[in-house]
Amino acid sequence: MAVKVIVYMHITANGMIARSDGSEFSSKKARQGFQNMMAKVNVNIVGRNTFEMSRKNGSFPMKGLNVVVTSHKIKNSFGKDVIITNSNPKKIIEIVEKRGYKEAMVGGGVTAANFLKEGLVNEIFLDIEPIIFGKGIPVFAYEKFEKKLKLIDTKRISNNEIRLHYKVLQN
Repeated sequence: MAVKVIVYMHITANGMIARSDGSEFSSKKARQGFQNMMAKVNVNIVGRNTFEMSRKNGSFPMKGLNVVVTSHKIKNSFGKDVIITNSNPKKIIEIVEKRGYKEAMVGGGVTAANFLKEGLVNEIFLDIEPIIFGKGIPVFAYEKFEKKLKLIDTKRISNNEIRLHYKVLQN
């Protein structure tokens, strides 16, 4: 059975997921939506930078959430719920499948871009925040690829924020 792969990101109106220093900007409402999605999936796949920022801002560890971190720089001292690997996206999906996970959420600009580039992402959720800044980390960072999307749903999550839900069309 194939793992359903979801990308869920908070983005600025100009497509940034974090400031240049990695600091977040998302609202409490958007963070709650993200937490709700994490509670529904079996595993969260993130890059080292996203993992480190999550630890720094207190959103990791999350009880009951399994995490795969793509890194060759850190050692696993986090217990059985965390897998550290420098494997490519396809191999990571194999690891996740072997563990019996049905859904995975991918986070971080570079990691999400790598999974998209390989054709492994099924759905994308983008919570658009009412802020713009010139320098930052782009939503699908530093990779050259193109994917077509189909809009599934839009949802107003506050007076100033919307959530876009897309299906990734495999081309």
